[in-house]
Amino acid sequence: MARCGRCGLWSQQPDEHREHKWAGRCLWFGHSLHQDEVWDRRECDDFIDRIPELDPVEHFEHKVKLENLKAAYDTALRSKRVAYAGLTLSIAALIWNLIKELI
Repeated sequence: MARCGRCGLWSQQPDEHREHKWAGRCLWFGHSLHQDEVWDRRECDDFIDRIPELDPVEHFEHKVKLENLKAAYDTALRSKRVAYAGLTLSIAALIWNLIKELI
């Protein structure tokens, strides 16, 4: 459960902004919320607790870097599995050919 006002990806609308109907914006999804909707509980898998010394833009950059690192790790892990499968298949083919030559 997330509340937009607590999320590090929540950017509050400045008080001097000409459109007073919006309270702020979610940087991840781009949703603008009315003031009465800000603290509603909602399901958000991308919720990231606010780190006090970071502003919302820095939180956004941090979240993007985490997402990219996770994607790179998953790709590397998948590549490693494919490489092991290829190596296993090559060794099996070599053994098969050696056995076939001996028989």
